[in-house]
Amino acid sequence: MSSSKFDIVISGAGMVGTCAALALAGKGYRVAVIEAAPRENDKLNDETYDLRVSAISPRSRHILDQLGIWQQLDSKRVCYYEQMHIWHQHGAASVAFDAVDLARDNLGAIVENRLLQQTLYRACEREVKIEWFMPDSIETLLENHAQGVELRLSSGLCLTTELLLAADGRNSPTRHLAGIDVQAGQYRQTAIVANVDTEFAHQFTAWQRFLSTGPLAFLPLANGQSSIVWSCDDDQVGQLIDATDDEFCDALAEAFEFKLGRVKSCSARMSFPLGWHHCEHWLKGRVLLIGDAAHSVHPLAGQGVNLGFSDVETLAQLIGERSETIPQKQLRRYQRQRKSETWVAGTGFGVLKWFYGLDQKWVATARNLGMRVVDETPWFKRTIMEKAIQNIT
Repeated sequence: MSSSKFDIVISGAGMVGTCAALALAGKGYRVAVIEAAPRENDKLNDETYDLRVSAISPRSRHILDQLGIWQQLDSKRVCYYEQMHIWHQHGAASVAFDAVDLARDNLGAIVENRLLQQTLYRACEREVKIEWFMPDSIETLLENHAQGVELRLSSGLCLTTELLLAADGRNSPTRHLAGIDVQAGQYRQTAIVANVDTEFAHQFTAWQRFLSTGPLAFLPLANGQSSIVWSCDDDQVGQLIDATDDEFCDALAEAFEFKLGRVKSCSARMSFPLGWHHCEHWLKGRVLLIGDAAHSVHPLAGQGVNLGFSDVETLAQLIGERSETIPQKQLRRYQRQRKSETWVAGTGFGVLKWFYGLDQKWVATARNLGMRVVDETPWFKRTIMEKAIQNIT
């Protein structure tokens, strides 16, 4: 049985895993990336956009820019949004955020997950310090202690490493193999995603309407369409999934108060249940969690991948350039710092989703008053905007 030694092994080659591989290889570490799924076809359809997109914050864009990734994206498929409008089903109050108020060109960018993933893949393949094991997976952890990890792959190969990063998603097999407990729950909601054509232009604006049955977001795409994420209570979602395209478009336009006129057409629809999870411990021996393996939040704010990119940035900064060993104390610092920051973000989004879902009259009154105060107080609005685009991620 052959064996290979690496400074760092990363389980999972999603956006966060490949970002971590590039960041750590750039620090001089010899990195192995293990991914169970085979590589997808690189070719993107010029007319059809990916159904899964991410709202990339300015901080995440900076991280990707430092790695040379942002510059490699096809700029024609990246849509920068300049404004954000938020309002509720009950009440006339709303909040409008504008990049002009921060003397910025934009508040963020909407990017197809597949485009970003493929760009990260290609960059990793050009990096001589990164070696791929794909398709392959971790079969068992033979050793996991303060000095390092020894693991066996399904292919039979054994790898030894000083640090194993679990970046293999919310149902992380690596987390399970390491014996790290997870606390999880369901929102009892399902998200429906699709790309739609609307009567009026999206105005390079991210729109979000809170309904009592869940939030509805319209995100601008570079081809003029909008990517919608409609989070619905489970007892409502069946009729929307089973609806014809025309019925779905009509229901969507009505739920959105016809802000962009009629919804003229929609792509195929995809749905997935919404849940949350977090881990009390992100570090066990020399196995460390990053990205969705460690945490997940409600998609209402589109912050999931941004939190993962910030995990990568913090870890790379704390362990620094390659040296004799990766200090255990720096891994513990990473755990403390990122646990705290992601807990605040996750709790905040969860509370926001709960509060905006309440129908009581006094709640509606308080909600409308709060939104009006934010919208009519420039310094307060700027503070919220700066926090939202820079620090929560």
